[in-house]
Amino acid sequence: MSEALPAFGFDVGGQSAKVALVSPSGDVVAQTTIATGDGTTADSLADAISATRKELCAAHSVPAGAAVGVGIAGVLGRDGALRGAPHLPLLVGCRLAELIGARTGAAAVVHNDVDCAAVAEGWGGAADGLDDYLMIAIGTGVGSGLVLGGRLRVGRSNFGCEFGHAMVVHQGRRCGCGNLGCLEAYICETAARAFADEAPNEVRERIAARREKAGGGFAQAIFELGAAGDADAEAIAAIMVDMLGAAIGSVVNVLDLETIVLGGGIAPGVLARLARLRAAMAGTLFVRAESEITILAAARGSLAGAIGAARLGMLAR
Repeated sequence: MSEALPAFGFDVGGQSAKVALVSPSGDVVAQTTIATGDGTTADSLADAISATRKELCAAHSVPAGAAVGVGIAGVLGRDGALRGAPHLPLLVGCRLAELIGARTGAAAVVHNDVDCAAVAEGWGGAADGLDDYLMIAIGTGVGSGLVLGGRLRVGRSNFGCEFGHAMVVHQGRRCGCGNLGCLEAYICETAARAFADEAPNEVRERIAARREKAGGGFAQAIFELGAAGDADAEAIAAIMVDMLGAAIGSVVNVLDLETIVLGGGIAPGVLARLARLRAAMAGTLFVRAESEITILAAARGSLAGAIGAARLGMLAR
């Protein structure tokens, strides 16, 4: 058996990449960030990852064999090629793991960012010690990561567990993916903005005023207004939560899950309406009682993607 070593995790986003040096027990030893942007290429990203790894190795006496894990918002094929990256278009088509491995001389893996976060939640997070759970991250869109039997599951093609693109309304609202009726068309920041744009003038004005006063996005403003007694805003929030609850009930029917972990910037607004979410779940559950399903708040924080990426690097090594 190989020696247990720390690993480096990189959670790559459109403006920056969060970096974590993670111990074999899951503790974050060091963290930093590196800049990214529309002009980020595979070569420039691999160079930045290699340089950052080298600096942290020197600063923390990390052995040369420490692996690298990368989480990225995008779709990866079974061959390792990035098939889609909405925030970093110049990376599409590259085999980033091969490139990083060549630059660093270490084992390197690349996974979807929410898959990485799901792994982190099962390693010292909300789902610590559980073998079966679904992680749902609700932010700009809806991402998800599925763990069954203690292993991350991505399907035969590597494109699996796109919970945000499960259909919840036949011929429903247009999703950013181009399809109609996806869950993501009903609950995420993009969906919240669309709901606000379609609302009567006075409702739009109240949402805009809330955003100007408190900052944050459309979803946060809608949830906060609703909690403060704005019936129109709460009606929008109700649609969002109901759709999520119905979709969760459906996936429980398919996979017989008992644990759902909710994360992302919109999760607090949803969890504040947990009774409504559970009622919507109950409406679609088959055989299973709603009380048997555990809903947990994600616990690994903003470094979850980097921590999970590091863990996957360790396992690959």
